[in-house]
Amino acid sequence: MSSQFVIKKKPKESEAIIFSDDQVIAKIEKHDDFSFKLIRCSDKKEWALSNIVDGQRRPFSYTVRTVNYDKSNETSLDQQVLVVREQLFEHRGKIYMLASHPEGKTWKDYVNSSTRYISRLDNIPFRNLSDVDHDHYTLRHKVKRLRGKSVGEASGLAQEEGGHRVHLDEELSDIGLFIAVISYLLYAAG
Repeated sequence: MSSQFVIKKKPKESEAIIFSDDQVIAKIEKHDDFSFKLIRCSDKKEWALSNIVDGQRRPFSYTVRTVNYDKSNETSLDQQVLVVREQLFEHRGKIYMLASHPEGKTWKDYVNSSTRYISRLDNIPFRNLSDVDHDHYTLRHKVKRLRGKSVGEASGLAQEEGGHRVHLDEELSDIGLFIAVISYLLYAAG
């Protein structure tokens, strides 16, 4: 079963509202320090999103952590749920890439499309994400050449009537909400 999300910017209500199957499922709140809070509507569970990864502010990167409150209502960031670093992320032992050039698409079709593809990189020469050299210049050079099987796509801007739309295959459904929010923050928030 695939997952579909639509994210729309609602300035007076919060940073953005997230829909799935025409139902509001979550909202994103922006904080002054360029971090964000994701709040799921069904149970009010919260996650913090920050572009600080491994202690450094990084482009095309986000860390998602659970937010917990103690008895005095003080917040603490707990478990790291997902890390996207330089558009790459690892899930269930496989490496994926946001905004990738998928297999089967010509360069011209990919460049001329307003769709951003999410791909599973089956032929990447690394066993896991920690093996990737994360020197920014080196990685940016490598990432441009990586291609994989498309397992999702994103399109549209959040300010447009249709919103930012994210469709993910079943293999990413358990982290789909996080991928949709990160896609919105990286490419469509404007």
